[in-house]
Amino acid sequence: MQFLLGLSDRQAAEAIRCRIDFKYAMALELDDPGFHHSVLADFRERLAEGHGADRLLDLALARLKEAGLVGERSTQRTGARVRSQAG
Repeated sequence: MQFLLGLSDRQAAEAIRCRIDFKYAMALELDDPGFHHSVLADFRERLAEGHGADRLLDLALARLKEAGLVGERSTQRTGARVRSQAG
């Protein structure tokens, strides 16, 4: 949510303290006090060091496949046409 909304670490931590939608997405109680914004940078660093992002993505893809929401690798096609920025 931080990335999608373009929030800084400080803004994201504040949103977790104050916004119901952030608390819900993180499965936090409404009275959860949140955390210091520096925790986000520490978490990203630990995730990158241990290749945790790859493991997290693999787990998410496995669960999506189990639910029938994602199939095996194949070519995806859309009906959209690609236009150049100039045209």
